[in-house]
Amino acid sequence: MSNSLVIRRARVVSSWGVVESGYIVIERGAIVEVGNEPYSGSQCNVIDAEGLYAVPGFVDTHTHGVKGLDVTVSRDPYTILEMAKQFTRYGVSAFLPTAVTAPLETLAEVCKAVSEAMDMWRPGEGARVLGLHMEGPYINPDMAGAQSRAFIRAPSLSEFKLLYEGCRGVLRQVTVAPEVAGAQELIPYAKSLGIVVSAGHTKASYEEGVKAVELGVTKATHLFNAMTRFSHREPGIALALLQSPKVFLEVIADFVHLHPAVVKMVIDLAGPERVALVTDSIAATGMPDGVYVLGNLEVVVKQGVCRLVGTEVLAGSTLTMDKAFRNAVGLGYSLSSVATMASLTPVKSLGLGLRIGDIRRGYRADITILDDELRVVKTIVDGEVAYEHQ
Repeated sequence: MSNSLVIRRARVVSSWGVVESGYIVIERGAIVEVGNEPYSGSQCNVIDAEGLYAVPGFVDTHTHGVKGLDVTVSRDPYTILEMAKQFTRYGVSAFLPTAVTAPLETLAEVCKAVSEAMDMWRPGEGARVLGLHMEGPYINPDMAGAQSRAFIRAPSLSEFKLLYEGCRGVLRQVTVAPEVAGAQELIPYAKSLGIVVSAGHTKASYEEGVKAVELGVTKATHLFNAMTRFSHREPGIALALLQSPKVFLEVIADFVHLHPAVVKMVIDLAGPERVALVTDSIAATGMPDGVYVLGNLEVVVKQGVCRLVGTEVLAGSTLTMDKAFRNAVGLGYSLSSVATMASLTPVKSLGLGLRIGDIRRGYRADITILDDELRVVKTIVDGEVAYEHQ
């Protein structure tokens, strides 16, 4: 069949293990067989991956931008689709565009752009667009970090309902500070709409964190960052989120936002099934050092580290998912465990029931080919090559 593809002689990495010399048969964008060589079926379209790794395509559920592009600033579908194309350079096969705190009119425009981009997206042209993550505006101004305090708002059910309806079903995740007035009503309401509520930019105590999980929080926005500092007497919300088996944990594994030992501690305590590697990348990603924007705030990038102009406040990152993957492998975890954290767990954290994020029969053929240094050689999205290193 002309729409069939076979990846041969690869070291196939999935959540369930590694096949040292394996093959993957793809038909109509779906994986129909995974096995050990030798392969004896039709070979009309073959990718010879001898000496290479085939891993599930990376899934980034927290990214603001890449290659000079910013979700909140541009607010048009062509920007989202260009981001989708650029992300495949880094092995990303699906992503969740993330808006920062902004006026409601701006967020509505972002929703429209994401919705149109999802309608326009075609396999082979870039990474899948999974919907929208609103990081705010319902956060604690005292923990704004690189968010604009001018646009932070108290949660309002009527306001959120209007925003949700205007988003035409693409709003997948919202970051909320669970301790602010109105959040206790918003969290269960958003959950009832099928939206993932993630706790972040918060001063919540441990007890407030436990309550937030009871109300419906199922995710942590960049765990430890922009959260109550941990203390042995007042552990804060981070420990409550870490302890709850219901909560997925975003981890920015650039070793700037978190010390490597902290990344390792989180993985060891929660397990790969709960840890989602994310980038929190901004427009400066893949670009030279300089001055960039995140929403309406200026960010200066020096040696790849992003900070708000004139401060020491971290403002997103220039991390890419392939680098996060390599960093996690460097901590001593198996390829299967890291693949789970970079692909399958992020997908599960969104609760969409999508059959992506793993290499197994019946899943969509979103696959990244890596060399022996774990650098991207090809990115395949829905069975079509979307990026090939030259």
